[in-house]
Amino acid sequence: MTSSTPDLLRPVSHTNNFDAIRIVAALAVLVSHHHALIGQFEPLVLGIHSLGGFAVLVFFVVSGYLVASSWNNDPHLIRFALRRALRIWPALTVVVVVTAYGLGVWLTSLPTRDYLQDSATSGYLSNIWLHGKAGLPGLFENNPLKGAANGSIWTIPYEVQCYVILACAGLLGALRIRTVWVLAVLVTTIWYQVKYGPDFHADWKLKREMMVYFIQGSAIAVLQPYWSKKPLLWMMVLTSTGICTWFAGFRYLALMIALPYLLIYLGTQSTPILRKFGRWGDPSYGLYLIAFPVQQTVVHFFWPSIGSTAVLALSIAITTALAYASWHGIEKRALKIKPRKP
Repeated sequence: MTSSTPDLLRPVSHTNNFDAIRIVAALAVLVSHHHALIGQFEPLVLGIHSLGGFAVLVFFVVSGYLVASSWNNDPHLIRFALRRALRIWPALTVVVVVTAYGLGVWLTSLPTRDYLQDSATSGYLSNIWLHGKAGLPGLFENNPLKGAANGSIWTIPYEVQCYVILACAGLLGALRIRTVWVLAVLVTTIWYQVKYGPDFHADWKLKREMMVYFIQGSAIAVLQPYWSKKPLLWMMVLTSTGICTWFAGFRYLALMIALPYLLIYLGTQSTPILRKFGRWGDPSYGLYLIAFPVQQTVVHFFWPSIGSTAVLALSIAITTALAYASWHGIEKRALKIKPRKP
């Protein structure tokens, strides 16, 4: 998925740090949600984003970079769409169905017949086609966050929208005419800053912010022939610019300037310990999909009797095991049938 054409992008090594970044980001979402699910405030990053919100932005930057690299390696719409579909839907479908008709039947407070006949149960399956419903009837009614079955998967429709935008840009040639795509990214970033002011972020606006970070990641992929010659210099310039912008009072813009390139710079490195994070597979997507229902279940049975730390540790252990099972049993098998470039 991440190899690239010789004329536009340097190949992305399979011994880089991207697996580590994605796994850490997925665990950060889990930790952030842990606080919300036991009725506490989520920890903040730099005082402007929740830990989970910040981790989601990390995902979108890395995704924008890797997906743009994939398009430029093989700019064919059907093969591109099939690759994205095989990455997103097999695991998502299994998690949604098992949550609704496995976990839900097990833990709902309703009689099984009533639960299965409730329109909200069948309606939960709309998450498969990206309509985004978080709750199931009679589920987790005594938890601090009542009723929510999976509060993570709402971001997936916006990820898919980003794929569509990128594919359209690719078909129009914008990804090969570097100045056009970079100009589009700059205009989009400035437009958000002007529209929402120095601190434009709010929870309902995060979806727009995610998409800005995605296209910034894609722009870094398009510009790789330039920055790859002096990557450390570019990191210093952009980080310094971000710091100055922060102290000028534009905190969210500062993060947009500094964070995307910093992540891609770190991801393309091959650090001895970090590059081994993927040696047993890539559980990051499974961690993201599975964590929330697992955490709600652990809270349902064990909170507050065993304490916050034990609930978190148990949630991480169960989620990690299931995420690796998802990778080896579902995701890796699906990716084996993805179309190859002729």
